[in-house]
Amino acid sequence: MRTWADRLPLVILAVITAGFLALGVAEAWSDSPTFDEPVYVSAGVAVVLHHDVTVNEEHPPLAKVLAVLPVLLEHPVVPGNGSWSGNDEYSYGARFVAAQLAAGKLRRVTFASRLVPLAETAGVTFVLYAIGSELAGALAGALAGLLWLASPFVLGIGHLDGTDMPFALSVALSSWALLRWLRWRDTRRLAWLGLALAAAAGTQVTGLLVVASGLVVVVADQWRSGIVRALVRAALAALIVWAGVWVVYLVLDPAMAGQLPLLVPRPYIDGIRYLSVHDATGSAAYIAGIAYSGGRWWYWPLSLVIKWPEADLLLLIAGATGCRWLPRDLRRRAGVAVGVPAVLLTAFTLTMPKDDGLRYLLPVFALWAAAAGSGLVAAGRALRGAERVAGAGRAAGMGRVAGAVTAVLVVVALVAAVGSFPDSIAWTAWPFRPNYTVVTDSNVDWGQGLYALRSWSASRDPWVGYFGPRGITTADIPGARPLIGTAPQHVSGWAAVSVTALNSANRSALSWLRGWCPVAILDGSILIYHFRQAPAASPAPSSRPARLCPGQWSSAR
Repeated sequence: MRTWADRLPLVILAVITAGFLALGVAEAWSDSPTFDEPVYVSAGVAVVLHHDVTVNEEHPPLAKVLAVLPVLLEHPVVPGNGSWSGNDEYSYGARFVAAQLAAGKLRRVTFASRLVPLAETAGVTFVLYAIGSELAGALAGALAGLLWLASPFVLGIGHLDGTDMPFALSVALSSWALLRWLRWRDTRRLAWLGLALAAAAGTQVTGLLVVASGLVVVVADQWRSGIVRALVRAALAALIVWAGVWVVYLVLDPAMAGQLPLLVPRPYIDGIRYLSVHDATGSAAYIAGIAYSGGRWWYWPLSLVIKWPEADLLLLIAGATGCRWLPRDLRRRAGVAVGVPAVLLTAFTLTMPKDDGLRYLLPVFALWAAAAGSGLVAAGRALRGAERVAGAGRAAGMGRVAGAVTAVLVVVALVAAVGSFPDSIAWTAWPFRPNYTVVTDSNVDWGQGLYALRSWSASRDPWVGYFGPRGITTADIPGARPLIGTAPQHVSGWAAVSVTALNSANRSALSWLRGWCPVAILDGSILIYHFRQAPAASPAPSSRPARLCPGQWSSAR
């Protein structure tokens, strides 16, 4: 970047990223702990303070450890246990939450645990910039980063402590490193590729798919230079991956040095076994009025249409199509470094029986944005080339029109992302509103409304059915009485229920409530009902919750 014109796209991207981070920090403070976060935080604390990598059964632990480092500055309350290796992640996570709540530290500890993931979300932006720049220049890189940031979904998931965003970052780094190696094919860049693949394998076990695709690309690319050379290159990258995974475990728990004769650390194998059982079991799901159990391939494209801004989605589709105008060599490199891992991760996700939320596809969206940014620039160049050939003919001006349309759509998508604040997790695209009638779980309500619920509940003595992290009970909500398990004829006055409890987690127990309309919604995720008197008879159960009532009292549908 030798001139200001070259630097301008990166400067613009940096400014918009700073605004994104400001919104993310505010939401990280305002949203309460979501369903999985306390388990990750407590497991990270156990690893750092007690060298116990077994509390959380979902391995590997790298993302959790990095996220918990700022938490230590808050001096969280660590519930004692005489045998750390005997901890159960659910019970210990619940005890951890209860301890922070009792000490008045829950908000600060949760906020601190979200700072590193938020930085990782911004990091994805600049890795996508690097990929786009590698393929089509600085403007393509900036477009790739903007397409990533211009989504309420990315803002909503990006400020939470989880493994989805760190995995997206490691996958993007792997693709960038592979692109660089395919360009230079030297040992130094092969070593960087090995490290990036190790990060993918060390963040989620599905990173092994990314590792496998990367190693296959290395072998296929070097095959013409000789079988031995190809296998040696791939073996060197694989050795770096193996060492990278082992180093993390040995640093966190030096006692695991005794397991070195194993191919991989025992907890990593246990994590694979756990996920093969846990994620192979169908769970309750709900989308667009359809309730079911198990996996449906159409859940994912339908979720995408509901949870992604229309303008951004149009640009992603148009940009992916525009990749056909990339130069042949760049198109090939983009296909194997960006397209192959995206396709593998998509195929794996579509076959999963757990339809919990679109967040599982975050790495795919990141790679899609990188390809789309490059494709948009390549298509623009092709149109300008057609203009020069056509002169004043029909094609003249099409390049400028396409550029203007792209700029307008990017602005519209960014406005949607800003407009989702402060309830970005619960945001849905038009016309899929109200949000609670079409989605559930992490697509709308992952338990983030506890703070608002506690504040609202204090003076109303409501009936409450809250879906959130383990360790939070009705007793922790001022004045609340348990709604789940209470017969409808005993419920009068105020009631509050989480969208996920109503749509999926406690769908059968709360079926009667879907026949009544709520009067308000808290944090976009908790429905408020107001009954003048206890329902004498329940309306016929409905597949989806009713829209908001026009008055101050709930009425039958």
